Amino acid sequence: MRVYCAQATQVWNDPTIMFARAREAVLRAVDDGAEMVVFSEQFATGWRTSEESSEVSGDVVKSQWLDLAREFGVVVVGSYARDVLHSLPQNVMLVAGPHGEVLAEYAKLHLFTPCGEDRRYSSGDVPVTFSYGGVKFGCAVCFDLRFPELFRAYLKEGCECVIVQAAWPAARVADWELLLRARALENRGYVVGAGCLGYDAVSGTDYSGCGMICDYEGRVRADAGVFEGGCCCSVDVEGVREWRERWGIDSFFVFVG
Repeated sequence: MRVYCAQATQVWNDPTIMFARAREAVLRAVDDGAEMVVFSEQFATGWRTSEESSEVSGDVVKSQWLDLAREFGVVVVGSYARDVLHSLPQNVMLVAGPHGEVLAEYAKLHLFTPCGEDRRYSSGDVPVTFSYGGVKFGCAVCFDLRFPELFRAYLKEGCECVIVQAAWPAARVADWELLLRARALENRGYVVGAGCLGYDAVSGTDYSGCGMICDYEGRVRADAGVFEGGCCCSVDVEGVREWRERWGIDSFFVFVG
């Protein structure tokens, strides 16, 4: 199962430009033999908690992700802001299947309160898994990466790979790599991290991209660096299962309950 982390310079509040870049990224991914293409957090509009961000219909964004997946016949992991009745919208990871169907939707559990995300979004309440291509996946978004309990829950559910979408500031990029590798190593599974690339003039935040794919030994198997493009890697399910058996999977659940 080949997974591609797409990386393109972010333009805020302009889905037309960003979906054109997404299409180019999927073309590259397909040429590389990828069956799944993962984009960063709120790729279509850019992640921002400030009041300056414009209102873009989440339903329209969702529909375009589904259309993109259907056009190329691959799984596309995008995101959108989902409206919630009587509450703030949710920051949602959308997994679009190759026929334009919804394979999974995950609402970000841990909102980044230091930046006021909780004033713009409401949090989700459940972890979400899905299976495709013989691999069981878990879903996580940005700040979720700092909560190992979520990844332990995915291990307990039998996930072999966790996908992380993020808008991770360049100032903390060392944390990004450290945590991706740690989550992969401690759970003996793959972690795919897709990060935002570009400079947000409104917030004064620089995003360095650094999308990467880490394996069950905590090794970085693919790294997009700080450039446009992406990186690709196959998820070795048999390797995951062999290492978990070798280390004794029951021991992973001692502190989980």
